[in-house]
Amino acid sequence: MELFISDLDGTLLDSQAQLSPVSLKILRMLLSDGLPFTVASARTPFSALPLLASLPLRLPWILMNGALLYDPVRQSFPDFVPLSPQAQKILAQAEERCGISGLLFTLEEGRLRCHCSPAAPPAAQHYFDWTALAPYPALWNGFGRRQAAELVSRPLLYGMYLDDRPQRLEQMASLLDGRGLTLDFYRDRYTEERWYLEVYSAQASKGLALARLQHMGAFTHIVAFGDGQNDLALFDACDEGYAVANACPALKAHADGIIPGNEADGVAVYLSKRWNCETDFDCQSLHSEYRR
Repeated sequence: MELFISDLDGTLLDSQAQLSPVSLKILRMLLSDGLPFTVASARTPFSALPLLASLPLRLPWILMNGALLYDPVRQSFPDFVPLSPQAQKILAQAEERCGISGLLFTLEEGRLRCHCSPAAPPAAQHYFDWTALAPYPALWNGFGRRQAAELVSRPLLYGMYLDDRPQRLEQMASLLDGRGLTLDFYRDRYTEERWYLEVYSAQASKGLALARLQHMGAFTHIVAFGDGQNDLALFDACDEGYAVANACPALKAHADGIIPGNEADGVAVYLSKRWNCETDFDCQSLHSEYRR
């Protein structure tokens, strides 16, 4: 059985971090026709679940860059990769040395919890709309208030640190580099004055998570879509990998082909042609309807 899997930000989502009306309509039609489709993203369930609520996805999602699988049917987390105890200790030491607090994600009682220390910056304190998250039983509603040093007895999956200036995050990244952790340090594509450092186990990646996902289903041919460096491992684990036109040069060089960009609904349009869905719609007409 084929499986189609797409990155979210910069790939399936538009520049406003949303599914465009065109992509949403196409994907809903394709999924109703049986398209085996899922997503692989750096996003946490706290942002991914409300974002994708309008899509009838049934296959597990790869989230947190492969540190977590989410089953949307059972609303549970069938697989996860926590930081090792040693890596968690190193992260706690780096927090203390750099004077940085961020968002820390743990699994507690089968649900994902986000901890945000009172010392974290205001942008972190107001990062989630808890009202929008109330309908999701797999998530703890409201912040826990612990730092990494206080979470040693709990599976810590992911750390997210944000700052309007990169200097302290650069210092923290230098302390963590090569210590059994994977680091993503970048400027936010949606809020350019904000910088992020995301931290997770070196044993987690989109590619490794896809291998775990394969054990849950009889997928014999996998096709992936992406735009960034963190999609390289995903492409390596797939039979075909397609970069959107706005993808980074490294991923384009690694891809089997280039499709139209995220602002042109490249993934949805490609899937509509590849799946040869017999539903009564025309992609060009959809673009004329929604993009006047």
